[in-house]
Amino acid sequence: MTPRSNCQNSRKPYTKTSRPDHLHAADREQSWNGADTVYPREAGLAELFAAQVLAHPEAVAIQASSGAITYAELDRRASRLANVIRDYGAGLETPVGVLMARRVDHIIAQVALCKIGATCLPIDHKYPDERIALMLEDAGSALLLTDVRRGTFDIPCLCMDTDARRIAASFPECPPTATNGASRTHILYTSGSTGRPKGIEIVTRAISRLVVNTNYIRLSPGDLVGQFASFAFDAALFEVWGPLICGATIVPLLEGQAVDAHALRNELTASGVTAMFLTTSLFNLVAQTCPDAFRSLRTLLVGGERANGQAMRAVLETAPPEELWNVYGPTESTVFAVTHRFGPDDLGETNVPIGRPIANTRVFVLDSAMNPVPAGVPGELYIGGDGLARGYLQATLTQERFIVVDGLEPSGPIRLYKTGDRAQWREDGVLDFLGRADFQVKLRGHRIELEEVEAALVGTGLVENAVAAIEQGEQARLVAWVVPRDPEHFDMTTVQHHLRRCIPAYMVPARLRVLPEIPLSTNGKVDRKAVAQLVEDLPVPRKQAPTAAIQSTVADIWAELLGAEISEDDDFFAQGGDSLLAARLVLRVHQAFGVHVPVNALYAASTLRGFAAAVRATFRGEMSQDFGQGDPSVWRRAAELPPDLARQIEHNSAGASAPCGLLQARRILLTGATGFLGAFLLRDLLTHSEAEVSCLVRARSEAEGAARIEAAARKYGLWMPELAARIRPLPGDLRQRELGLSPQRYAALADEIDVVLHSGAYVNYVQPYESHQATNVLGTLEILRLAAHGRVKPVHHVSTIAVFGPCGHFGDVERVHEDDDLDPYADWLRYDMGYAQSKWVCEQLVWAAARKGAPVCVYRPGFIMGDSQTGVGNPDDFVARLVAGCIQIGAVPDLPRQRKEFVPVDYVSRLLISIAAQPENLGHAFHLVPPDPATSVDLNDFLHGLEAVGYPLTRLPYDTWVQRLREDPRVMESALMPVLPMLSERIFDDRMTRWELYQDMPVYDAANAAAQASAAGIVFQPVTDTLLSAYLRSWHAAGLLR
Repeated sequence: MTPRSNCQNSRKPYTKTSRPDHLHAADREQSWNGADTVYPREAGLAELFAAQVLAHPEAVAIQASSGAITYAELDRRASRLANVIRDYGAGLETPVGVLMARRVDHIIAQVALCKIGATCLPIDHKYPDERIALMLEDAGSALLLTDVRRGTFDIPCLCMDTDARRIAASFPECPPTATNGASRTHILYTSGSTGRPKGIEIVTRAISRLVVNTNYIRLSPGDLVGQFASFAFDAALFEVWGPLICGATIVPLLEGQAVDAHALRNELTASGVTAMFLTTSLFNLVAQTCPDAFRSLRTLLVGGERANGQAMRAVLETAPPEELWNVYGPTESTVFAVTHRFGPDDLGETNVPIGRPIANTRVFVLDSAMNPVPAGVPGELYIGGDGLARGYLQATLTQERFIVVDGLEPSGPIRLYKTGDRAQWREDGVLDFLGRADFQVKLRGHRIELEEVEAALVGTGLVENAVAAIEQGEQARLVAWVVPRDPEHFDMTTVQHHLRRCIPAYMVPARLRVLPEIPLSTNGKVDRKAVAQLVEDLPVPRKQAPTAAIQSTVADIWAELLGAEISEDDDFFAQGGDSLLAARLVLRVHQAFGVHVPVNALYAASTLRGFAAAVRATFRGEMSQDFGQGDPSVWRRAAELPPDLARQIEHNSAGASAPCGLLQARRILLTGATGFLGAFLLRDLLTHSEAEVSCLVRARSEAEGAARIEAAARKYGLWMPELAARIRPLPGDLRQRELGLSPQRYAALADEIDVVLHSGAYVNYVQPYESHQATNVLGTLEILRLAAHGRVKPVHHVSTIAVFGPCGHFGDVERVHEDDDLDPYADWLRYDMGYAQSKWVCEQLVWAAARKGAPVCVYRPGFIMGDSQTGVGNPDDFVARLVAGCIQIGAVPDLPRQRKEFVPVDYVSRLLISIAAQPENLGHAFHLVPPDPATSVDLNDFLHGLEAVGYPLTRLPYDTWVQRLREDPRVMESALMPVLPMLSERIFDDRMTRWELYQDMPVYDAANAAAQASAAGIVFQPVTDTLLSAYLRSWHAAGLLR
């Protein structure tokens, strides 16, 4: 077969008559258009890829879940496949279909085809066989590459699975076929108005101009680009070839992560993706559910439909990527033609602009006479420049939509694509998108010709006539009205079944309505205005109510807790749920069904449908006992220092001057200053040094930050106005790249500070590791980056003895030393809280930095109690809640062999600062626990001590105590309600809770810390009846005890 193409449009150019009122508009549009930048305009795709293989052979080209593939390995694997493809006679611009479910195989296939100069016809594996056959025939495909046998197509098939041996035996080198910038690389199909899809011919320069020396994105080695668009969608060209011709890395993402906002956030964070594209619909979904999902990205591009200003604002105001772009471009102009960086100035926009043309792109807004319209006047959008496709496979379509116009540019006639979109310029040269000028629509990122949907409906043989439209609302939907051939025996389900066999799922109307006839205009055509009125008159659909008994009961509980009507796809946390409501939810489920559903089941599946399925599985005894346990392999991967940071530390540490002690510093950065320990650290830093203390605080301004710092200090009786002048509030966020600071402020901070004291952390006794990862793990990484930026600064990291997990129970460990290796303890942490798991990762990152030369010191406090002098404590901590909860129900649990390392907060703060003052202590860990193990607290003795200070309580077996707590009529308001899942969930051997696993704990050897305390004259104060009474008075004053 010979490939078909339309290299030239033979239509004569429009010759414009330049009227005076349009002269200024033409000049203005010329000045507003994308600049011509230098890029490899004449190079072929294989040549551009080969340059990266030569320059970075061992760099990672694809970072997949199955392992990393370097550029050299990708080249070898693609070459083997290319040589086999050549055996089928495929060569220059031969169309070859690629139908693969596995993303890595698809990428290898595209590279193989580019090597022999063939044309890739990517096919979505979800398309029905009829549509696939039509595309292969229409494109004249000579071969189909696939990874699974399906259907019967009238062309040869090469299967990556069954032909694997043949491919592996092929020669690993394949000299590329000579191509150039005008060579056709891809055929992409979009919906067609005749009822047949139309094939668009993409050329090399349209792809290379997209990412090389352009004005909206910079991709380079070290960047990781997320990839989960369908390969049949033009955005995949950016996701695949953008990285491959810039030396960056492709990160294939699972399709399920695209619709699960929390899974997407976690995957983006874990994989280190720096840039990605999302369709507007998916972005809106994620922004509503999890607006901080993109915080780890440098660049996020959003497009495919009209932008939603509220969704953009939610992300920008919560935890935005470094750059958030609204992008526009039909496939005919190859992915993106116009882009707009969304920023603070856009927060009030109801219509988010699409922006300005990208480099080497021309954009014009013209009237019906093909004259430029003035700013503020609507017109039709035309696109020109190097991003234009060669045309359509159908020559008549090419002549209709790709036209040549004279008089718009001084250089002469210009080739333009008629988009069919309405737009208008703003006075400052920014474009607004106004909608479609014809019947083509975009829905969830897919372009749909309404006439194709209508033709498919008629093509079922069951419908006489049809008209399709978009129903607007919270979620736009495709709807259709039909005139049945046989009204008496018409079945809508049968119609939809037929549709799914011949068109993609996104083109199947969500709702069908029967009409006796379709409204027509006076000229006999469909009256689209009347159809629009039919859409407006549709009754507003109610949220789909759950039907199954279990789901219905769960829905009632959700509605009760959240105070809102619930549908089965609503997300618990997006509807206002938090960890307290999550705890109440699992208790209410227990009360309703008599089963114990792990709270992590809600975090794993936070929609009503997903959580109800977990309840059902638990009810049937199908819920795994291991559900909700962490995966040590995930933590170990997260604890690997990023290569760029490792190199930065090694480079900047070499020859660095000796680090200073904490109290010799001129400027100190303190995190966590609004927390309990942080407030005492700030007090002691100001008291014992002359340093200025910059306090990272989540706030919108310095004034708000200062107010939060003062409020925290006053809460614990620590505020000293005379020292406040040395406090520097620093509005920022541990969860964000570069701590949420501007580049200028970040660089200045890195230059100013002499030492970092990192005490900030997120602590929750119920939420999983993933909920702690952003603040704790990524926050620690950002602190290490700051400390390594420019002059290397010492990092004093506050950890916890919880990093060792329940090692006494599982490992028979009798003693842990301060400088022990943490790695073996990860396997036991699977049964611990997400907080402890995250702190293990944090500490491992700190030690990894130390191995590269970073000056670090680690402090592991035990359980931090109130001030030994005043008794003031933290009313929100676990011990305070335990005491209050026990007093409320008049009983304490019997927990033998549970030793607790209670340490007063003032002891921890003073000892930590004393240790940090001496640079020779860097490189070591210190257990901030009772220096003598004999002064550790037996939990039963501690709880019995409540009787001595006026609270006689009954001791109950642990299970009985939990049952009494659950059945107490005031349980929903109990101080222990937020931690009830930790107290009650049996996570080991179906018999032990997390708390019970902490029996027989080892001695935390504190030789290093005890020696420092003795030398500094810092005296440890154990918990006595007197001190316990002081703690109780503090908790009572805080309103915890009633």
